[in-house]
Amino acid sequence: MSEYKAFEAAGWTERAATFETLVGRATAEATEPLLDAAGVAVGTRVLDVGCGLGDLVAAAAGRGAMATGTDIAAGMVEAARGRHPGLEFVLADGEALPFEDGAFDAALSAFVINHMPDAERGAAELSRVTRPGGRVAAAMWGPFEQVALLGLPARAAAAAGVADDDGPGGPDSLRFTDAGELTRVLEDAGLQDVELREIAYALPVASLDELWHGVLGGSVRTSRRLSTGGEAAREALREIAEPYRDGGGYALPTLVRIASGRR
Repeated sequence: MSEYKAFEAAGWTERAATFETLVGRATAEATEPLLDAAGVAVGTRVLDVGCGLGDLVAAAAGRGAMATGTDIAAGMVEAARGRHPGLEFVLADGEALPFEDGAFDAALSAFVINHMPDAERGAAELSRVTRPGGRVAAAMWGPFEQVALLGLPARAAAAAGVADDDGPGGPDSLRFTDAGELTRVLEDAGLQDVELREIAYALPVASLDELWHGVLGGSVRTSRRLSTGGEAAREALREIAEPYRDGGGYALPTLVRIASGRR
């Protein structure tokens, strides 16, 4: 495993117990639209790559699908198995999936492709394990200026003098916030009729503490930047988040894109 992948696997393992506090709530908004884009229904064989706590796998199973999840972080796989007993979760690298060609009717990737050092290879693997005529769907954040949950902490870290940090040898974390890059990587993987859907919503956050600790407990690269910035970053976040006040908490504008295509 590369240094970057080891860094990510360790970081997400550490956050298995805290991910759902805030970031998990944000990503959950994409669950049903992602399943719809992949055509998940009764009897669909589904693979979720980068499954985290397994909630997307469980939602697919709730539709009557035969769902499997994989993750590179052992802690996430363990947490998913405990959270959703009876469902299948496999420790695996999304760039080298341990499944035969065409093993699934649909393959999903939720907020993961931007973490892959070789995104083209990861997209090709999603396509490879999907049968001809099946569907692949990937969810990704929009531009940071339209995703306050990510953009505000990034600005706070910068205000505290902490430079961008994509991890040791990691990919550009902003690449797939470009809708054209997201659709292109799926098309280059051989998918046909690639479509893009956008979902906009406001994420409620009760307090600065929930925002601060939620980001620390629900991200790896951003968390490292905030931790490095320490109290200066926290105070910067307080000021930067003020325009998003909603009563006693905050309402953070969020944009998610879902790209999908046919194998």
